[in-house]
Amino acid sequence: MTEKGLKHAVFVASLIMLLAVSVHGCTDAGDVFKTKKAVQVSATIDEVPLGNGTIPQIMTVNASTREINLLKYPKDVPPNLPGMYVHVIYTSHRIDYWSSVPYTGPGDYEITVGLRAVPPDRSDVRVIVTVNNEDGDRIAMNTTNIVI
Repeated sequence: MTEKGLKHAVFVASLIMLLAVSVHGCTDAGDVFKTKKAVQVSATIDEVPLGNGTIPQIMTVNASTREINLLKYPKDVPPNLPGMYVHVIYTSHRIDYWSSVPYTGPGDYEITVGLRAVPPDRSDVRVIVTVNNEDGDRIAMNTTNIVI
């Protein structure tokens, strides 16, 4: 092998090693199998008359916990306006990542909410579901409590 070829081979090998070390530092191979609690929320929204128009009314809210793989765990999403928003409250503090889905009218909505902080097992949390209009104003709200 020529001197130029040897330098090229050493450079490529060094680059591969640097890339491998960087990737290993960013992702732990064990994360593929790790899970974390999240809150699964489903809500049924209807519309009721008000004046000359209608406004949303959140009829039912069901929430439960589920384990989600860390690589697919939901984090903050951009706000949707109009949108359905979910907040998870523990000891008067929000513990959820920002989460919303577009509000498109009456129907059933589902959203999975990631938790920034997971309270101790068997903790009671409040799940708040709101509908916000295109200006960001809350126009409907309903809540439920669950044990995490």
